[in-house]
Amino acid sequence: MILLLALGNGSRGDDGVGVALGRALAARLPPGAAHLEEAIQLLPEHAEEAARSEAVVFLDAAVTGAPGESHAHQVHSRAAREALLHALTPDEILGLARSAYGKAPQGLLVTVAGKDFSFVERLSDEVQAAVPVAVEKALSWLAPYVAR
Repeated sequence: MILLLALGNGSRGDDGVGVALGRALAARLPPGAAHLEEAIQLLPEHAEEAARSEAVVFLDAAVTGAPGESHAHQVHSRAAREALLHALTPDEILGLARSAYGKAPQGLLVTVAGKDFSFVERLSDEVQAAVPVAVEKALSWLAPYVAR
């Protein structure tokens, strides 16, 4: 099973792009191939879901970069900070999965740089246009997992 962790707040403009990416990506995958989890931020509870998965795709907005610029890069597990803060990073989720559950799946972080994070319930034009590009990046990385 592939876990899609779609992060963001749809009431904060482009911060909702992670959720838009998750929904678009889930729609492109075969039925039953993935579980979509939508959340405002990563929490320790996500480590258990990650440990039960073959691969995890983290989908989120970025606050740096040109609006609509998308990036995808492999995530490797690392130990969480000793004093757990309110939210965790993708690599810390995989590290918690390894330390608490004995398994850290492969991970990918896909981001789209935002433009408008104000209190609006829509994506900016630049970010909306980047969604298909970012989804293709994720699909390319997921191809070996979907083919199984």
